[in-house]
Amino acid sequence: MALAGPADASIRSAAPASATSGREHADFSAQARAAGLDDGRAAELQRQIDTELATTGGRQVAANKIDLDGKGVLILPLPGEKRARDLNAQGATGAFADPCARGWVCLYPQPDYLGKMWGLYDCYKVATGYTGTGSWYNNQPSNYHVKFYGHDGNLGWTSPGGPVGDPNASWDWVGYVKPC
Repeated sequence: MALAGPADASIRSAAPASATSGREHADFSAQARAAGLDDGRAAELQRQIDTELATTGGRQVAANKIDLDGKGVLILPLPGEKRARDLNAQGATGAFADPCARGWVCLYPQPDYLGKMWGLYDCYKVATGYTGTGSWYNNQPSNYHVKFYGHDGNLGWTSPGGPVGDPNASWDWVGYVKPC
């Protein structure tokens, strides 16, 4: 079964009990303030999360993070920042706290690993929904290869084993990605 990417998806989530979905979200304002956001920017971030939740059907697990059915995560950059960072990660206070954890494949709709990050850690084929130039990073062991499929579903390219990435990759020909 092919699932669509964030903002183009219908992915359900099974997140911790403290996580929430839709309009019934937990109050992550303390986490947003700790990350340096004022009330206005925290509200802006929550609106962005709510938009993604309405599309992906996932569960909010942090001020800027959605769990996608235990198969991956979507992490948004904080307002005013270009890179996504995982606010739940230990030591995530730095502006460039790397959200692409070991064992994941991370997809970005923008070049140079900018913008929201879609982290995949389960072996399934997903529809990206991305166009233009973006980036990807395979942070898996060397025996795992990312498979890129065309819009017709046919395999177009297989990456070398991880860790490896492309900061300036064309998404135009890619319809689906399988992280293993």
